[in-house]
Amino acid sequence: SFRGYRALARAILHKPDLLFLDEPTSALDPVNTKHIHAGLKKLNQEGTTIFLTTHDMQEAEDLCDRVAFLNNGEIMLLDTPRNVRAQQENTTISLLLKGNRTVVVDKGEEGAKEIYQYMKDGQILTIHSNEPTLGDIFVQLTGRNL
Repeated sequence: SFRGYRALARAILHKPDLLFLDEPTSALDPVNTKHIHAGLKKLNQEGTTIFLTTHDMQEAEDLCDRVAFLNNGEIMLLDTPRNVRAQQENTTISLLLKGNRTVVVDKGEEGAKEIYQYMKDGQILTIHSNEPTLGDIFVQLTGRNL
């Protein structure tokens, strides 16, 4: 909302050393969210430390150097988004093949052979590792949904 933009603009106008934000993009469309994210990244690069609360795990992953998962007022986990995701078991890779067919292969020698064969045959459209999202990890860690 325009009102939210004005409040955020006032908060960052003097380039503070420390900024606390509570769900800064919760009511915004994707275009405006992208603008806010770009501004926050720039402000952070210029030296402002930003504490951000969000329920949007993609926003946390995109913006945060470190994330903390809170559950009933207790910090359950604190680390970089990359480290949080890397600590979870990630044993498969999904392939989207021509004909809109999805194949899941295990990591390892056999999976590599399958991927190679699909690549050699020109069948692969996309490849994705199947590590959990921050949202998946939050749910697993706290035992509740977002």
